[in-house]
Amino acid sequence: MDATHHPTPPVAHGRLKALRERVLSGFPADDGAVLVEAMRSVLAGECFSVSDLRRVGQPLVFVSDAFLALTGFRREEALGRDLGFLMRDDTDQDEVRAAREALQDGRAATALVRCYRPDGSLFWNEQRHYHVKDARGRVSHAVVLQRDVTELVHARSADAVARQMASRLGGEGAFFSYGAIIDARGQVRLGWLQEGVGAVLGRTSKALQGLDLSELIAPDDRARVQERLLALRDDGGSRRDRYRMLGADGRVRWVEDFAAVSWRADEAQLVAVHGVVRDVTSETLRGHAVGAVDALTGLPTERVLADRLDQAVRQARRHGGVAALVLLELDHFDFAHQTLQPSRAERFVREATRRLQRALRRSDTLALVRPGCYGVVLPDLPDAHALVPAVEKLLACVAQPFQDGTLRVELAASAGVAVAPGDGRRTDALRERAEAALQRARAGGGSRFAFADLALDQAADDRVRFERELRDAFARDQLVLHFQPRVRLDDAREQGVEALVRWRHPERGLLLPHEFLPALYRAHLGDALFAWVLERAVAQARAWCDQGTPRRVSINVGPALLERDDVGEMVRDALERWQLHPRLLELELHEATGMRALERGAEQLAAVRRYGVTVALDDFGVFATDFARLRELPVDALKIDRSFVARVGDGADSTDVALLRAMVGIGHGLGLTVVAEGIETPAQRARVTAMGVQEGQGYLFSRALPAELVPVSSPAMLADAAAAQRPVG
Repeated sequence: MDATHHPTPPVAHGRLKALRERVLSGFPADDGAVLVEAMRSVLAGECFSVSDLRRVGQPLVFVSDAFLALTGFRREEALGRDLGFLMRDDTDQDEVRAAREALQDGRAATALVRCYRPDGSLFWNEQRHYHVKDARGRVSHAVVLQRDVTELVHARSADAVARQMASRLGGEGAFFSYGAIIDARGQVRLGWLQEGVGAVLGRTSKALQGLDLSELIAPDDRARVQERLLALRDDGGSRRDRYRMLGADGRVRWVEDFAAVSWRADEAQLVAVHGVVRDVTSETLRGHAVGAVDALTGLPTERVLADRLDQAVRQARRHGGVAALVLLELDHFDFAHQTLQPSRAERFVREATRRLQRALRRSDTLALVRPGCYGVVLPDLPDAHALVPAVEKLLACVAQPFQDGTLRVELAASAGVAVAPGDGRRTDALRERAEAALQRARAGGGSRFAFADLALDQAADDRVRFERELRDAFARDQLVLHFQPRVRLDDAREQGVEALVRWRHPERGLLLPHEFLPALYRAHLGDALFAWVLERAVAQARAWCDQGTPRRVSINVGPALLERDDVGEMVRDALERWQLHPRLLELELHEATGMRALERGAEQLAAVRRYGVTVALDDFGVFATDFARLRELPVDALKIDRSFVARVGDGADSTDVALLRAMVGIGHGLGLTVVAEGIETPAQRARVTAMGVQEGQGYLFSRALPAELVPVSSPAMLADAAAAQRPVG
């Protein structure tokens, strides 16, 4: 890094001179406090630190308040550590080695050092190192004055890049300089931007610092720019490229980016890039053929769309899977566009474009086909059914009101979908079939989508209709809870019940969970279901308490629920609302959900357990669990999946028995209550009881029953009625 070192200010020089007269002549070898006290008075208000060179690790024994303000660390985080901790793992810096060698020789030294604050942000630290001797003439301490020169270093580096590229800076246009750090994962964090960024993107440099550069780049260009920057990181040197950036107003700006590597830290796997970005929107649009780029949105138009679609079809043909063309048209666009003021009409179009861009993957292509109509190429899909959620997401992102000051416009869109290779392999055939499907969607009332393939369209309609009926099921109170007892195996005494949801479908009758839960989670109704089950289960448990037959109720927790941060609060509120003791509620996690909880929701479960609610791990054995990590899960019970219990009845294979015995041993070893699910025969019950399983659940004891049919007499009577309780399927 070519950066000029600035001399210590005159005031600091005067204080250092006074310090030499007072301290450097010598102080007691065993009392560094004399030095520290002198430094505090002489350098009051300065940013400095004192290190004890006599001790192992050369720890910091004093840091000033200004040092803490500069670095962002707390005093207790700094004291006792080597000053080099500010460099993290970026220690292979030439100037640091030179400064250390100078101190060893008894010389003062200045070093420009890359340092990092607690949040990982980089700052450039100008360090002036002074050695201090004790009364015997031995170097014992180092006093380091420090200051932040980040702005200066970035500006000079960017200026050097600008001079390097000056011969290639043709044309006119606003520009700004920037500095960024590329890490080992390929992330490009903006560390510094010149205020000129406001003229190009309409945003302040402060608002952009710390962002990933990709957040400012149009989605269609992100992958290409990422490849460019990774090549720059790996190969060094400099590069020039053109791509589209997104302004604060949503308008797309074409820019020319000149970037060069300014330094690299191989040990820390960091590379610094400084560059100059110039707005070349006008000349770029002039350089394209008419109709190749839309000036208002910056989107490519039909020619580019056809090319990307052709590539996607070829890829699907080579590697399998499908590709799709979606034509999405804003409903009532002509009316809105003609009645709005021109400036508002432009903002209306840009807002719709921005929403669609946010809903796409990096590999997708968004283009403008005609005013109000967009084309989307979706490549690399496993099958046609994967298109449904993708198209639903596009329509949903559009179907939000457009607000512009006091104006509010309701937005909606219709879409037609053609799938390759089923609907054709040529782009013109796919375009024709997508247009026909779009017209069907619009003729059906709009705000919907249609597939070109009528059979696929019917399947998608059935799915959408079923999900709509599911949403109505909540409003029309069609969901009900049935309860399956869990008993103690040695005497069949009831230990609680598991709440299982059923759907009283108005046409198809009573539906079991496997018939509608996949569609429910696909429709993102998992949170709503948990809230409903929690409320009804707690209310029923309260009712049983009032009847004098209290029993614990278990409810299932869906796979994504623990990603929320209010699960514990929801449970606590329900228990308090119904005045139910926490020990009468249990949460059951599927095994895969439990493993996810280790990373995302363990603190939620721990909080629930501290409140008194028990937690069980359901369907144990199905998921490939790391048993070492199982110890970390905050659970009370282990429920062995029915598939393992079903194999240990009469004539059981010895391997199956050994496997089940090992699973029971794991539960006992962790101090958990072990429950066997799916017990259907006396032989299975006898086998798992002999293994030490404490509790069981299954048709041998009872199927799931409506609340009013769950026995309120002696729970031991459940076993006697087992033969008459065997359901079909």
